[in-house]
Amino acid sequence: MKTTSFAGRLLGSTSLVVLSAAAILGTQPAAAQTTISNGIYGGGSTLSSLALRQLFDCYAGTTVANDGQTFSPAFTIAPPSPNLLPTSCTQFSTPVEGMFAAVGAGNGQRAYVANDPRQLFRGSPDSAPALVRKPSAKPPFRDSANANFKTYPYPRIDFATSDLPLADTVASLTTVSFSNFLPSTNWQNTLLIAALSKSSASFNAASVGAPIQVPAMEVPVAIAVNTSNSASGVTWTNQSALSPNSQAGGAIQLSTAQLCAIFSATVTDWHDASTMIPYLDANGTQQFQHFYDDNTNGTLTPVAYTSGRLPIKVVYRADDAGTSYILTNYLANLCPLLDPTGTYSYRKIFTGVGVDGSTRANLPSSRFSNLLANIKAVKATDQSDPYDVDDDAERPDPRWISASGSNHAALKIGTNPLLAGRIGYLSADYTQPYAQTVTEEIAGITISAAAPRSASIQNEALRIFGVYHPGQTDVTGTAQNFVAPTPDNVAQSFSGLSAPALGGSYNGWNIYAQRYADGTVLGGVDYSSLSVIGIPLVSTSDYALTGASYVNVYSCYSDAGSTRVPTLKNWMAWFYGGSVSALPAYNPAMSNANNPGFDPNVAQLIRNNGFHELDPTWASNVLGAYLRTSAAGGTPASIAAYNASGAQTDGCVGVTGGAK
Repeated sequence: MKTTSFAGRLLGSTSLVVLSAAAILGTQPAAAQTTISNGIYGGGSTLSSLALRQLFDCYAGTTVANDGQTFSPAFTIAPPSPNLLPTSCTQFSTPVEGMFAAVGAGNGQRAYVANDPRQLFRGSPDSAPALVRKPSAKPPFRDSANANFKTYPYPRIDFATSDLPLADTVASLTTVSFSNFLPSTNWQNTLLIAALSKSSASFNAASVGAPIQVPAMEVPVAIAVNTSNSASGVTWTNQSALSPNSQAGGAIQLSTAQLCAIFSATVTDWHDASTMIPYLDANGTQQFQHFYDDNTNGTLTPVAYTSGRLPIKVVYRADDAGTSYILTNYLANLCPLLDPTGTYSYRKIFTGVGVDGSTRANLPSSRFSNLLANIKAVKATDQSDPYDVDDDAERPDPRWISASGSNHAALKIGTNPLLAGRIGYLSADYTQPYAQTVTEEIAGITISAAAPRSASIQNEALRIFGVYHPGQTDVTGTAQNFVAPTPDNVAQSFSGLSAPALGGSYNGWNIYAQRYADGTVLGGVDYSSLSVIGIPLVSTSDYALTGASYVNVYSCYSDAGSTRVPTLKNWMAWFYGGSVSALPAYNPAMSNANNPGFDPNVAQLIRNNGFHELDPTWASNVLGAYLRTSAAGGTPASIAAYNASGAQTDGCVGVTGGAK
């Protein structure tokens, strides 16, 4: 039996890794900034974590020690310049440092519901005792050069981020809370941390006020594919690749039919040119095609993607992940449409309805394991390998490879020939050109590799126009490629949504709950009651795998020093004000919750990560509903500080204590 190093087993290949000298020798980064005493503490989604790190750096006008960011006069958003911040960020500064723990969307929600920063750890433990994994090392979750921010866990939680919505009622906001940690403090100085106990916890509205969830960014989930020629000599004939293939969507172009076939285990090898898979034509009629590389531009002949057998290995998120939610929302809404007769069991596989007699859907979900369970139930075979051992000569390679966090998933896809044929799903900022490398710390060892490349994918508007293959001529006589995960294309998809009113509950901001009206029929397909963002129908430029990264905050905070709430609200006002160009232009230090200003750096940084800033109407509604005080036109839910000796206002009305 072959053996590899611990880190190599985690990644599936030892030759992929590059161990940093800092990790091996224990060297420390140089101090990068002056002391800042005022901070904002958050955690959750790895999807938006890199962009948030850069936004916090820009807001402070300086960079955190060892965070990899630099200011550059050559900053540009086309093409992207990863890890660079506009020099204009240094023109102003605030005495505020933002700290963010990238632990995954589900874990961010756990900490938010429990109002406990100790819950900001990675992994998806189901029982205690549980092993606690620290946040992703990149972006850094602490500032080793600043005494006020060098320890972990955080003293409090001010906000959480997630790419999946909160449960739709306050009564449903429950979680598992872990306790009796060993050690109880200074987690940054140890590798092994345990949680010995667990209990149930519910959102305590009487103490923290109303839950608030507001979209922060419009995000594409990229389909990442390793199309390198394999180390075993198998080569690709990838006619749909763009030149250069490192551009967004340049690695390969995949249709809805192909994605549904891959994520249902209907097709399991890139060399397959015989399996027939279903698709819909422009009239909504089910048709069948082979799974092969068909760049139908009039000169190229359809061929198998690879010269020989190359297994399709899907890298998936094993933790609670917003990217899993966005992907399964897309699959659950689109794939069953391709299989109206149930021949391929797409409804069972991609919704869970009908599996073992179930009448309730288990997809979309932040847990990809639900999809694997559905496949296993339908196909009567276990598709997963819980040990992820793909170098064992005594057993076949797994088709499904687990990863924890975006960094880990990106490393397991990569561009290395040893990992050729792997496919997965990542936020765009973990793929080229928005990232050049990805880095993860595993067992105290820093591992780096080239960022994977992404695919362009078909959308429903292209299908309605008769474009089933990249390069095919549509009904207007125009040759069309599929759609890349770019900021402009994700904004197209988001524009099909309706902005919520200022009043109403937090659930009104759930973009995934917006459904097509009954009787919505286009191209022969009835979209009644299906997700608007899951099947965007705005234009042929819609990027179909679109979602939102949310910010979750409380309406009432404890604030003994009278600085916590103003600091949080002023940062949020600067952030959301950056989406509303009609606002007066203020620098960060002058912008505040009642007088937010427009800073173009916000949109630049978000787009430089492959995302798009929030639609201006949505952003204006966030400012009006939650940040401005009542006297300035806000609502009673506006974020407020608990006053221990006086009448409560805004979000603290009827609340005792405030979020700790």
